[in-house]
Amino acid sequence: MAVSDVLPVPRQIGGSDVSRLEADIRALRAMDYRHGGEACIGAVRARMRECRGMAAASATEPVRQRLRVALADLHNLAGWVCFDAGLVSAARAYFSHALVLAGRGRNDGLVANICYRLGRVCLHEGSLAEALDYFELGHVDVARPRDEVGASLLSMNAAWVHAKQGDEATACALLDRGRDRFATADRTSVPGWAKFFTENDMAALTGAVHTDLARTADPRHTRVAVPLLTGAIAGYSNAMARSRAFSLILLATNHLIEGDLDRAVDVGFRALVSTEDLDSARVRDQLRSLGQHARRHDFHAGARELAARTAAVTAPPSRG
Repeated sequence: MAVSDVLPVPRQIGGSDVSRLEADIRALRAMDYRHGGEACIGAVRARMRECRGMAAASATEPVRQRLRVALADLHNLAGWVCFDAGLVSAARAYFSHALVLAGRGRNDGLVANICYRLGRVCLHEGSLAEALDYFELGHVDVARPRDEVGASLLSMNAAWVHAKQGDEATACALLDRGRDRFATADRTSVPGWAKFFTENDMAALTGAVHTDLARTADPRHTRVAVPLLTGAIAGYSNAMARSRAFSLILLATNHLIEGDLDRAVDVGFRALVSTEDLDSARVRDQLRSLGQHARRHDFHAGARELAARTAAVTAPPSRG
């Protein structure tokens, strides 16, 4: 989907102007899911420049409230694509601005979404205590509108933090809580920010948690992770190419942990192929981690080749 052409900002903002912005945000978010943050960061920043005068234009109060939410979501998207492109400081700045705008727009669901995404930044960076703080803040905001899907997502991400810390009991308890809340949610009234979190995504996230538990607590968690990730990979369409690539990388990692090296190499090369059309620093970070696991099995020719290929794909560009 192409982002619509945008005229100069009018002095009067109407509902159609906000609708156009909302449609462009959806298009840009779809581009991010399919091709990665680096592929769309320029388009996102260009759309933000075009919106600079919108907040100062004349509008009715209902339109202004809707505009605040749309601008908050645009900054939220900018933070996410910067994070995916490896620009963490810029991502945090955009998310901070998004929180202010979402608060002014009185949109608790969007505030929870931004807290979730800030938590994911911290999780990726290894700032685990800070990640938990953001996930807990998000819980406060999903409690008011009784958003069970959002609460499920935040609980399961908190479980991921505890899995990285090797806290098996807490991670599993939070996974159970997240699954229970997802099961009882009214799927006909899911807030827009949480609609991406489907049963397939829940399986992938649960598989990611058990992958980290296999690393930090007990290798037997691969027995749970492998079927979950296998099912999630089959369920992802090309529109969710990055999510499918992440799950392939995690599946290959599980096979390395359990010592099924031939299968690990096969899935690992599938993961490499799946990243060819993705421009994502996060994906490259995960490929580096896969390569590190493969190097531990350098007695196996396929594992050696997988390690070499991941190193080549994730190497910084030559300055020559």
